[in-house]
Amino acid sequence: MFIKPLFRSSSFRQAVAVAFICLLISAASIVVCNYILDRIMKSHVRGMILENLENHALNDRPTNSTVLAKQLHCEGRAGNRKDQFTFLFDASGSLLYGDKQNMPDAQIDTLKANKDNSSNIISLKSDHLELLGLLVPLADGGMYFNAYNVLPMIQQTRIIPLMTGAGLFAIQLIILLLSLPFSLHNRNRVNHIIETLEQYAQGKHDVRVNDKNNGDEFGQLSQEINLVLGRTQKLMGEVRDITSHVAHELRTPLTRLQHKLIDISERVDGSEFNELEQAIKETEQIQVLFRSIMRLSEVETGQVSYQKDKINAYEILHEVYEYYHPLTESYGIELQLKASKKYVFFADKILIFQAIANLLDNAIKYAPESKVIRLSIDAILGETVINVADQGKGIPEESQQFVTQRFKRLSAKKDVFGHGLGLTLVNAIVSLHNGELTLTNANPGLVVCIKLKAN
Repeated sequence: MFIKPLFRSSSFRQAVAVAFICLLISAASIVVCNYILDRIMKSHVRGMILENLENHALNDRPTNSTVLAKQLHCEGRAGNRKDQFTFLFDASGSLLYGDKQNMPDAQIDTLKANKDNSSNIISLKSDHLELLGLLVPLADGGMYFNAYNVLPMIQQTRIIPLMTGAGLFAIQLIILLLSLPFSLHNRNRVNHIIETLEQYAQGKHDVRVNDKNNGDEFGQLSQEINLVLGRTQKLMGEVRDITSHVAHELRTPLTRLQHKLIDISERVDGSEFNELEQAIKETEQIQVLFRSIMRLSEVETGQVSYQKDKINAYEILHEVYEYYHPLTESYGIELQLKASKKYVFFADKILIFQAIANLLDNAIKYAPESKVIRLSIDAILGETVINVADQGKGIPEESQQFVTQRFKRLSAKKDVFGHGLGLTLVNAIVSLHNGELTLTNANPGLVVCIKLKAN
């Protein structure tokens, strides 16, 4: 679902925030516009009432409510508008002229309460009428009330702010919809940058941000990221080359030194012989380290001879089994194999053999308490999955991201021989095959998984 990631986009959130603010402004404008129109309309009605009062020359009319009622009955509603109403009351508040249905008792009480010696504008509201008129007190205590029903006028003018608000809302909605493609595009560009950096962190140092620099901030950022990644890759390559070159240059002198030590050890005995034997073992360990560094450098730089072969899953596991069976037997560990004799996959057989051997070697060295170590190859969702599972203590999750780094050893045991390059080499082999290396604690034990894409 693209909605949830979209809301994480800062550009879309900004567009939504602006649209929401504009919506609040539109709502406020509707209220203010409605208030202003109401005031203007009522002011207009007051002007009509005063003009009507001047036209009828009420001051020339009788000031006695009874006489005035007769005069109004004689005149009738001729010349009056449909929304204009005239009411006449005597001193007791009884209705002498006008429609009783349009003047409830509660409104008559309101008129009585507002009656004084001067004329004033009165507003009366009911379910179907809203009267705004001039209340004129008569000399005999009666009341003359000439009013207009402003409710139809209010309803007609109310549509104006509503239509204005609806138009503004439609414009905001259109703007928001138009911002969706731009927000999605920017979100995809950010995701591409994140994915590229994640792949680079996982060891795929040839990846780059594929984004055209069209002059915006994302294009400039992509260009700078590619520049940094290129420089970092170049520096890493130079470090690997130097390491490999040093290892290669020191390999021959060390071999000569080892042979001389062996020759000397054959002519001595006692404590001197033991010291020479220890020196010979240390030179052998250094040579193993140099060979591992050179092999790792070849795999990481692509200099190794790499060719995909048709590999039988059961056969390659059985070869590893035969190679390590004497060692596991000495530790009292049982090796269990699980693979179909008919299943085949495509990879470099020598490199895959070395990767499985390294994983098994680590399981034996760092989980010697295991009773069983399981090797398996399965086909899951179109991928070849190679698992090596021991019954040791496992690796803490917070440390798993460091185990594929060069010379990184989590065990402090000095009696466990190693240089911290085993999993680094496995990871390089897996990356060369465009695969994935994962570590999972099985509690107890550790399961190391190699996933290779089909073909």
